Amino acid sequence: MDELKSLKKLYLSANRIRKIENLEGLTNLVVLDVGCNKIRKIENVSHLSNLKEFYAAKNKLVSLDGL
Repeated sequence: MDELKSLKKLYLSANRIRKIENLEGLTNLVVLDVGCNKIRKIENVSHLSNLKEFYAAKNKLVSLDGL
């Protein structure tokens, strides 16, 4: 995933995603959109230290503890 380290924006809305995972190498990510999916818990994003915009509307969220 080294080739994705410079990625700044990632739009994954409306993809039936159930879990946020495999973003460890995206250290320069500034925008993450996971709206309109089936995510129940926000997790695996605390290491994204450059993240400024996070969109998670229209999911099945029951917990925001991972923010």
